[in-house]
Amino acid sequence: NFLQDHMGMAYLRPATARAAFLHALSQQEPGGAMPDGILLAEGAELKYINQVPHTDHCVWLPVCLHAYLDETGDDALLDAAVADREGRVASVAERIDAAMRWLLAQRDGRGLSFIAQGDWCDPMNMVGWQGRGVSGWLSLASAHALRLWARICARRGRGAEAAEFEAGAAEFNAAVNARLWDGDWYARGITDDGVAFGVAADPEGRIYLNPQSWAMLSGAADASRRERLLAAVEEQLVSPHGVAMLGPPYTGMREDVGRLTQKFPGSAENGAVYSHAAAFYLHALYDVGESDRAWRVLRAMLCGPDPAECLQRGQLPVFVPNYYRGAWRQHPRTAGRSSQLFNTGTAAWMYRCLVESLFGLRGEGDGVRIAPQLPAHWPYARVVRRFRGAELAVEIERVAGLQASRVSVDGRVLEEAVLAPIEAGRRYAVRVELPA
Repeated sequence: NFLQDHMGMAYLRPATARAAFLHALSQQEPGGAMPDGILLAEGAELKYINQVPHTDHCVWLPVCLHAYLDETGDDALLDAAVADREGRVASVAERIDAAMRWLLAQRDGRGLSFIAQGDWCDPMNMVGWQGRGVSGWLSLASAHALRLWARICARRGRGAEAAEFEAGAAEFNAAVNARLWDGDWYARGITDDGVAFGVAADPEGRIYLNPQSWAMLSGAADASRRERLLAAVEEQLVSPHGVAMLGPPYTGMREDVGRLTQKFPGSAENGAVYSHAAAFYLHALYDVGESDRAWRVLRAMLCGPDPAECLQRGQLPVFVPNYYRGAWRQHPRTAGRSSQLFNTGTAAWMYRCLVESLFGLRGEGDGVRIAPQLPAHWPYARVVRRFRGAELAVEIERVAGLQASRVSVDGRVLEEAVLAPIEAGRRYAVRVELPA
């Protein structure tokens, strides 16, 4: 959460994000593992959830750093020296190398990631407490992280490392496709006793959202699998109030999954419209060009504009809550009701999706790539984007008869939809024409 929040700060106050990445890496363990929490003050101690062994922390380094580097172009950060918790000094790049190798080492004989007592999903605490259970989501997230880091390594001329991490990502994807593809979607994991869960045979918790999202991001899901898993999500998880984290919700304790199954059906991790997970799905949909589906997910994260919908959710659209109640088939009276919890990892992801995907203004190298993904029913949009000291005044319009997108800057049509280099202090007039 610390890294994901500061991924968002990369767009608002990059120096703050930079300092946060360095601070987090200063607490890395010598073997490459990241801790269960980042201590912010002298004398602070890890408590509560941070004392439960989780296995996903290393994943977030390249995932969040990738956004920071795109936004700032600050590749010099990768050469910065950082002393870890035992005082050993290494560059940021070397520290992330070590974190990626830690992920590669934490696999079972099938090539899947051990889960211990939780991954991103904190109360999934009984899947692997005996040391054998594995996480399908983490295996896919590791593949995505490795691919992102491999690309950064390649850009920096680190060919051997790029090949190593690209190969590791391919191994993860192959293992997941071999062991966890259930025919129409990906399983959530395999328990200590060797039982796959989040599969069609399960009466409850049959399908989880996160593995489907990250299979699209990691490249594990080819076009055929992507079509099938998207259809499954639409049929089983999408509701009038958004996309649920899993379904159907558990109605009783499942001891080999854990504490999440004890929560009331449709609340929190047990089948709510969990905003953080919905934001991952949103990011993945934009990543594969599913702009209309993405828009529906994004719009459902904000209540309204119908007054009846605001009343059903019980809040005004001034923040995105941790979750909205799910189980809309089982409990329609309370479905969609806001948790009123504003502590969520959603904000940075939602901001990123708005800026980089919906309006399509993403940093790349020494410039910005311009590739909006407006929903089909939007004929026009206008946005002002402040980027590396410059200002981009962007007008996006659908044009009848146009066969392919066209981007012009200050009246000059670009051969490729990348404006580079960016000149600080300058204002650019950008016009994007999209096929109607």
